[in-house]
Amino acid sequence: MNEHMDKLLIIDDEKGVREYLAAACRRLNFVATTAVGREAVVRKLTTFDPSVILLDLQMPGEDGIQILKVLKDHKSQARVVLMSGLDKRTLATATQLGKIFGLNMDGSLEKPILIGELRRKLCNAKAEHWGVDADQLQEAIARGEIMPSYQPKATRAADGKWSIDEVEVLARWHRQDAEVILPSAFIEIAEEAGLLPALTRSIVRQTLIQLAEWDNQGLNLTASVNLSPSLLTDAGFPEQLSALTEEFGVDNSRLTLELTESALTQNAGLAIEILSRMRIKGHNLAIDDFGTGYSSLEQLYRMPFNELKIDRFLVRDIGTRTEASTIVETIILLGHKLGITVCAEGVETRESLDFLVNAGCDKVQGYYVGRPSSARMVEKRIGEFQQDGFTDNSADLDDNEVRPHAHVAKQPLPAHYN
Repeated sequence: MNEHMDKLLIIDDEKGVREYLAAACRRLNFVATTAVGREAVVRKLTTFDPSVILLDLQMPGEDGIQILKVLKDHKSQARVVLMSGLDKRTLATATQLGKIFGLNMDGSLEKPILIGELRRKLCNAKAEHWGVDADQLQEAIARGEIMPSYQPKATRAADGKWSIDEVEVLARWHRQDAEVILPSAFIEIAEEAGLLPALTRSIVRQTLIQLAEWDNQGLNLTASVNLSPSLLTDAGFPEQLSALTEEFGVDNSRLTLELTESALTQNAGLAIEILSRMRIKGHNLAIDDFGTGYSSLEQLYRMPFNELKIDRFLVRDIGTRTEASTIVETIILLGHKLGITVCAEGVETRESLDFLVNAGCDKVQGYYVGRPSSARMVEKRIGEFQQDGFTDNSADLDDNEVRPHAHVAKQPLPAHYN
C-alpha cells in the first residue's frame, strides 16, 4: 500500500492560486503543500515525497518544462498534472515531453481551474490507486460495506449552555480487506455510475436504525445526512424517505438533509419542488459550505433552508485573517435576520469557539467538539461533554475512527460526504 497517496505538491508562482488550490485539495483529504522555484521543489521532493503534483507551465524563472526536468532528475513517481492557460496543443506537447522523461503524466487542467474539474482529477487518481470501479462499488453498497461514521454537533441553548444533541453522518467504505476508504476515493465513481441515490438510501437507512437504537438508550439525537444531487431530480424521493422514517419510528424532524451549493444548480425548478415538499413533511434542510460559492446567497433566497453551515475554511482562518472573521460574523447576522439557524464547521480551537460564541453562532461542529467516529465513541463523547463541556479530544480515537488524510485506520454523503 502506498502511504503517500494523499500528499499533493502545488507548484505555481502566484500565491493566491497556490492558497486556493491547497484549500480545495484539503477538502478532498489531501495533505497539500506548495513550492516556488527549483530549490523549493527539490526540497519538497526530498522531504515531502508527494504522490500528486500540480504544475503550472507558465512561471518566471524556471518554467514548467524546466521543472519537469527536475522531476525527471529526481526520478519522481508522482502523478503530474499540468496547469496552464495556454492552448491545448501546447499542453499536449508538454504532457508528451513529460512522458518522454519517464514521468507519470496525468493530463492537464486549463486555467482558470474549475473546482469540479480538479475534484474529478484527484478523485480519479485515488480511485485508480485503490482499484475501485463501479461494479465493486455497487457490490459494496449491496453488501453494506459502506457504513456511517458520526461527527457530533454541539447546540447552544437559550441559557448559553451547550449540549451534543446532533450528529452529522459521514460515509466510510469498510472493505473486506479491513481497509477503510474515505469518500474522496469513490464518490466521483458513484456519481458517474448513477450509484449515489442507492448509496444515500443505504446511509439513511443505517442512520435511522442507529437513531432508534440511541432512543432505546435514552439519547434523543438528531442526524444530518448529505443529500445526493441525483435525488433532487427524483420526484418520488420525499415519499420514499417518509416511508423509511415511518418504518423505524423516527420523526421526520430528526433528519436534516444537507446540500452543497453545487447540488442546487441542476434542474433548480424541480429541486425547489422536492425541497419544499421535504420541509412540508417536517425535515430540516441545511445548505453546506456556505460562504465560498458564487451563488450561495441566491440559493439561500430561493430554497426553503432552515439551517446554513459556514464553510470550515472560513472558520479555520478566524483569528488570523480579519476578512474571514468579518465574513463569519456577517453570515451569522444574515442567518439570524432570515430566521435561520447557523452552524460553524471546522471548529478546532478554543479561540475559534470563543469568537463564535461572541458572534452568536447557534451550533458548532469540528474536532474541538468531536471527531467522526463510531456510534460507541459518540456515546462516550456525549458523556464526557455532559461532565466537562468543551475539551480537546483530538487524541480520543477508537478502533473504527478515520484519522485525517488517512484511508486506513485502526479506529472509527462534500465533496458530498466528507
